[in-house]
Amino acid sequence: MISFFRRIFSSKIGLFLTFCFVGLIAIAFATADVSGSGAFGGVTGSGTAAQVGKTELTTAELGSSVNNAFRSEQRENTSLDLKTYIDGGGFDSVLERMINSFAIADFGNQHGIIAGKRLVDSEIAGIQAFQGADGQFNEENFRRALQQQGLNEKQLRADFSRNLLAEQLLPVSGFGTAVPQKLVVPYTSLLLEAREGKVAVIPSAIFVDTSKPADAALAAFYSENSSNYTIPERRTVSYALFSKDRFNDKINPTAEEIQGYYNLNKARYSASQTRNLEQVVLPTKEAAQAMADKITGGMTLAAAAQSVGLSAAEVGSVSKVDFVGMASQAVADAAFRTDAGGLSPPSQSALGWHIVKVNSVDQIAGRSLEEARAEIVAVLKAEQIDEALAELTVKMEDEFAAGSSLADVAAAEELNIEATPKLLANGQNPDDPDFRPIAEMQRILPVAFSMDEDSDPQVIEILPGQQYAILHVTEINAAAPPPLKSIEERVGRDYMLDEGSKKAKAVADTIAKKVADGMALSKAMSEANAQLPAAETVSSTRADLARQSQQGQVPPPLTLMFSMAEGTAKTLRAPQNRGWFIVQLDKIIPGDAAARTDLLEATKQQFKQVFGNEYTEQFINAMKADIGVERNQGAISALKSQLSGRN
Repeated sequence: MISFFRRIFSSKIGLFLTFCFVGLIAIAFATADVSGSGAFGGVTGSGTAAQVGKTELTTAELGSSVNNAFRSEQRENTSLDLKTYIDGGGFDSVLERMINSFAIADFGNQHGIIAGKRLVDSEIAGIQAFQGADGQFNEENFRRALQQQGLNEKQLRADFSRNLLAEQLLPVSGFGTAVPQKLVVPYTSLLLEAREGKVAVIPSAIFVDTSKPADAALAAFYSENSSNYTIPERRTVSYALFSKDRFNDKINPTAEEIQGYYNLNKARYSASQTRNLEQVVLPTKEAAQAMADKITGGMTLAAAAQSVGLSAAEVGSVSKVDFVGMASQAVADAAFRTDAGGLSPPSQSALGWHIVKVNSVDQIAGRSLEEARAEIVAVLKAEQIDEALAELTVKMEDEFAAGSSLADVAAAEELNIEATPKLLANGQNPDDPDFRPIAEMQRILPVAFSMDEDSDPQVIEILPGQQYAILHVTEINAAAPPPLKSIEERVGRDYMLDEGSKKAKAVADTIAKKVADGMALSKAMSEANAQLPAAETVSSTRADLARQSQQGQVPPPLTLMFSMAEGTAKTLRAPQNRGWFIVQLDKIIPGDAAARTDLLEATKQQFKQVFGNEYTEQFINAMKADIGVERNQGAISALKSQLSGRN
């Protein structure tokens, strides 16, 4: 149903996300491999792209955001290049989102609405790229990620602040939308509308001339259709893999380090005791004592708790220190003074008065240094290897920044450099269909395709904390069609099919005209002087069409039939030049949804979303009009051309 209404309404579902600022810089960190290059097409200089209220949107900010948005799209469509993305409206979309973002923030600031530092801090801390192995914010990772993306902290904070202001201002504009029932019923009835008709196909193959095409005709066809044969951009990548295993034989904790660790963690290796406990917490000391008396009299803890409408809670096996944290010092003291099988006297915590049953007592013997040595060595070695690996990656990054080549760093660290063939962004090799990239390419290629030809080599993480790679793009082959001679046989087949399609179209047009003049479809087809497949009778409802659309399975002739007038016939090209369809609509059966409360309610909710999106769009337009927006079209056009030209 959603897909159906997307086609009906000019407003777009999800307009909120389209018009509010989507955090382009934040998305780059949250969803991208931040160890990649900061840009595909560099931006030379920094002029003003637009003046939004009191805020200046620079060409550098716009260019960076376009690149970040492109990277996000390229992860979904690996064959996409920056020029195609820009030509398809990607640049203009990012520009509008950024102007909207700046306008919302400027409007909010003028009216005293702000995003405080703590709120921005919490958003930044939630980005995985800024977190350490413990899942907490890590200052070193934060600084490194900013550097790798070519950003500073001020930019990032401004980005998050604008996004948070949009989240505060925009939702209210779409709340409380009302939808008249007189509008809902007709549109809902459309879902129940049924159509009946016929579909015939005129195959191109019937009219194909299998004689060899003339060289000039084939060359002209190839020139006109070269985009159909274009091979997307390919890159050759040199890389070297390394992992923490390289340190296994090089790092061993010293006796002093082992002794020091043991001394610092004596509590862990000293003799200790755990107890298996269960408890009931009551509101008053009197109630706790009354329950203790019942248990002393022979009732079980569970039964005694149940008698007053409570239940016993299993604490499990805990140390005294842990139980103090769960209850209180007084409760833990009482429980750990009680013998196994006994019941502690009532003791108080912030939760109330505890009655604790001691099910068992387990004594854990202490361990000497020698007994704990193997464990300590393993812990220290793991920590030292992690530190060494982190230091190595930082050292490599510094060397690359200082001008060292991939070969220099690989030789210094005794790493083997491998080179890929010319690969597409998805890892395929057009020259070798049987080629299978190594698993690590899933991490290497997205970074490699984000780098400029003159970018420094990069250090990237393959498996978090385990495996890394250093890489450099050694060759970039721009998207281009191959020489005609190399695919002449394929182009020849396509040429013959195209010529057959032209003849099939002429036949289909003739048949459609006869049907429009009143002749039966079957008779018109029989007069075509060709052995054509029989037409098929089809029927469907708009609801069926909507369901099939959500699954991406709507036959094109069926889509056409639902846009035709009753009693008409139209032609439609079949995919891949395979022929032409003739679609005849015989009958439209109107739907009536007056009694379908379920569909009416669902449609009303769809309308509410669409109306809310429309209100949000108008609210943003009003904010832009209020604060004023002035675009520097010359700078915008120059940046657009610059980015397109570099790819």
